[in-house]
Amino acid sequence: MIESIIKTEKTGRFYLSKTPDERVKNLFFLIHGYGQLASDFIKDFPFWNNDDNLLIAPEGLSKFYTKGVPGASWMTKEDRENEINDYLNFLDGVMALVNDKLPFPPERINILGFSQGVHTAVRYVIHTYLKIDNLILCSSDFPKDADFGKLKKKVDEGMKLFYIYGTKDKAIRLENFENSEELLREKEIKFERVIFDGGHITDEITLISLKLF
Repeated sequence: MIESIIKTEKTGRFYLSKTPDERVKNLFFLIHGYGQLASDFIKDFPFWNNDDNLLIAPEGLSKFYTKGVPGASWMTKEDRENEINDYLNFLDGVMALVNDKLPFPPERINILGFSQGVHTAVRYVIHTYLKIDNLILCSSDFPKDADFGKLKKKVDEGMKLFYIYGTKDKAIRLENFENSEELLREKEIKFERVIFDGGHITDEITLISLKLF
């Protein structure tokens, strides 16, 4: 058996909180978790939804049913590298399209990854040429195969990294979170540790407390 690959065009979906206009100062790139849909995920952030902010929720390119309900995923272990490259190209396209529609460049670009979306968010931040102001990582371990050299450079140049964990999170054990923290320290990457009393969620009170704008 001979494995072959071919590049093919793929239609990706994303959602915006409003039409991009001259009032937008801050972009919030919201990357959902495993089995979620972007149309649902963007609704979890009403506290960031105002005239100054534009929320952008891209959707994983792989669709499937989970408990009889449609969901999306960013990647699996199968054909992993190609799936990563595909979603990085997709996220590049979404960000370029949104920026083209804005009358003025945004003052801040914030990227949030939740659950499986943490790995996607980290890889995108490392990949993109754009200046990212805040990287908010919620409820996941940290990708061990990340390019820590490039990530450290972005943090040293001013990007803030927030690493958030809920004490009642049943999807990721505290031990895994702490091991990831130790990995970041070993790589000399500065981050802010944020713990809240809750489960596997994007916690409103916690995210508001970060004071990103």
